Amino acid sequence: MNQPDQTIRLDSQSVQQTVDIAAAVGRSAKTGDLIGLVGELGAGKTQFVRGLAQGLGIEPRKVSSPTFVFLHEYMAGENDRDALVLAHIDAYRLAGEGDLASIGWEGHGEELRTGAVLAVEWADRIHDAMGSHWLKVLLEHTDTGRVITLTPHGNWRDRMTTLRARLDPLVPQDKV
Repeated sequence: MNQPDQTIRLDSQSVQQTVDIAAAVGRSAKTGDLIGLVGELGAGKTQFVRGLAQGLGIEPRKVSSPTFVFLHEYMAGENDRDALVLAHIDAYRLAGEGDLASIGWEGHGEELRTGAVLAVEWADRIHDAMGSHWLKVLLEHTDTGRVITLTPHGNWRDRMTTLRARLDPLVPQDKV
């Protein structure tokens, strides 16, 4: 059941369940989308991006944390010029707007989102640069796994009913 703000909270009890949830989000994503991941070290942000990749038709084993290079790009069809790209940023080590600009981020990342879905780990560190159209994914440790909270902003609100339908079979015990 959705809260009035359409936030969805899910219990994930394994890495595979987290990947499956993320793949459902990936299947709901569209070119130009921005997905921001928030959570402490080891919460599963990179695993979630692997699931996004899977949902976008990209080999998830290619995904690794871009902590020291800031940005990785993965293509759905390596030989297809029109293939969807997953751009993956790790904002943990970014020192400010200068570092963002050095990887091609302008405004709210529109340039990087052209022809791509953009996933940002540590999005809370660049919150002001995220803009008003993005999906916040909060990953929190629990005794039995993790809680994943999906909070839509802007145009993501229109997709939460469809996303909910994709998620319900994966996590029937989700919480409101």
